Order: sequence, then structure tokens, then C-alpha cells
Amino acid sequence: MMKQSRAVSVAVVAASTATLLVLSLTGVGMAKSAVDAPVATAVAPVPVTVSMPVYSVPTPGRTGTNGIIRMRVGDGPLIKVMVDTGTVGLRLWGRVPEGAQISDQSITTRLDGKSVRGAIGSASMNFSGVTTTENVPFQYINTTSGYINRWKSLGVSGIIGLGVGAGDLTNPLMSLPGVLSESWSLNFKRRGTAGSLILGASAPLDATMNFDLPSQGRNRFGHLIWDDHSANGCWSVAYRPALCVPTWFDSGFTRMRVTGKEFNRLPVTASGRLDNKTSVRLAVETSSFFGYRVKAGNKASRNLVKVIPRGRSVINTGNAVYFAFTVTYATATGNIYLSSNTD
Repeated sequence: MMKQSRAVSVAVVAASTATLLVLSLTGVGMAKSAVDAPVATAVAPVPVTVSMPVYSVPTPGRTGTNGIIRMRVGDGPLIKVMVDTGTVGLRLWGRVPEGAQISDQSITTRLDGKSVRGAIGSASMNFSGVTTTENVPFQYINTTSGYINRWKSLGVSGIIGLGVGAGDLTNPLMSLPGVLSESWSLNFKRRGTAGSLILGASAPLDATMNFDLPSQGRNRFGHLIWDDHSANGCWSVAYRPALCVPTWFDSGFTRMRVTGKEFNRLPVTASGRLDNKTSVRLAVETSSFFGYRVKAGNKASRNLVKVIPRGRSVINTGNAVYFAFTVTYATATGNIYLSSNTD
């Protein structure tokens, strides 16, 4: 803030009352006018953020926990959707939202391991009072399945894919106004306490780990997109030397999945689950510091690790990471930050 100097007059009275010397120390007008002048103030820009609660619910039909937010599509009412950073775009079932347009084109997605076809729709989307600057495409699924019915039983109307990569749809958050479209953070809490989705969240200064993502260019709206299935993660399993493999942070998946022939000698059960108490550690490619550590167990969304010892090496973190950390996505630079998940 700029401070305005006050003119200070100092009167020096000599021994003779006939002599009066006035010294102006600043040379800026008279003292009274300087005192009365308004003091200029500069208002610092305040970062624009919007905080949305994320509610934890038991994963229907299996063990684990998922995060739920409330949003609006078109002119429709608030609906509940499951938050899934492993996919891109909104998938809806049930009634067509008011104000939404449904096209004759269709796309296919995979839900619970099965292909599901649905029409492409388009509508504005609203998150805690903030509306997208453009109509955003979504998939409208006008069929049903056991998986969808289980979500319906919890009052959930769809899945919102908050991945930042390429896909047949786009991430709705990227269509929000201003800085809200460029970064956000996500964390989950155990039942009884809400986590948070903070739109416009700044990159944390005290991040435990910072992962770079390969660029995938821009989506149909010109927004920068990044290959978030290929973060530069280095994993040490069972205290073996760390292997750096493409890493996929996935809030919708309730177990960690370790895939690749390089992992064919890990200690696993007959069902392919990593043995209890086996150490799993994660570091950034440029560091030897393991910022994430877990002992394998049998609890989904906590420590359950499935091993598939074949094919291309890739590790899906599962959503336990979102309970352990606040995960921040910076789409302007292509980074994923893991920082403390404490209030």
C-alpha cells in the first residue's frame, strides 16, 4: 500500500521574537492540506474460488467408498453425481434434464466393466451457483443395468468424469468462467465428514509431491488437456527397487490396480490381491522421497491392491489417495499436486 507523506512544519523560534524560521521538511504543500488529503489505498486481487462439499457414500454392490457432489444440468433441479477423475465428461441416466438437447448421435462408455451406449446431449451446467460459459456435451444413458440401478437406489443420477485428458466428452469444469476452469482440488473424508471440491484452488506451496503430465493438446473448446493416465510415478512394492511407470489417479475406483509383466513376482493371494502388510510406496520420478506409503490389506478405498502381472505396466492408484491427500489439478501447466488432507 502506498503511504502518503505528511508535510511536517517545524517552527524554530530564535532568541529574538522578531525572527521566525519555518522549515518545510517535505516541500509538499501546507501541513493542514496534507493531513486532510485522502490516503490512497490499493485493493489486492482476491483469488476466486468456489468450495463444494463432497459427500462420502458406500459404493453400491461392493465394498469401498465414493464421493458425491450436487450440480445442475440445464434448467433441471440439483442432482447427485459420483465424482470420477478416471474418466472425462458427464454420464447421466434417468430423466432428461429440462433445457438439455439430446442428439441422434451416440457414444459408448464402460460402466462396471461393461459397454453401455447412450446418446450425446448438450446443456449448460451449474456448480454451486456458477454456470459454464458454454453448453457442455454429456452422455445420456436411456437404458438400465444392475450397476445403474444400484446407484439409483442411492439417489445418484450419474457420474461426472473430472479427468483432464482426451475423450469423447469434455470435463465440464474446464468450461467454467475465468480461473475456475484452470485448477481445482479434490479430497474425500470418511463417513460423517464432507470432503471438498474447490474450484479455482491454487497450486499448494507445500505439496508433498508434484507430478507432471504429458500434453495432449486441446479439446474441442480449445482447453488445454493432459494425459492424466501417464503421471510420472515411481513405485516400490515389497521394498523392491522403484519402477517408474505411467500412473493414473482415479477417484472413482475403490482399489489400487497394479498392471504389468514387470510385477509378475509380487507376493499375491490366489485371487490376485497383494498380500496383507506388503509395502507399497510412491515417489515422483525426480525424487527418492516416498511421499505416499501404504501397507496392503483387504479394505477397498483404504489398502486393497489388485495385481495383474501381464501387459503394459500402469498403476491405477484407486481412490484411497483422495482420502490421504488433497489432490490439486492445474490445467494451465499440466500438473497434479498431492498435499495434506487436513482442515
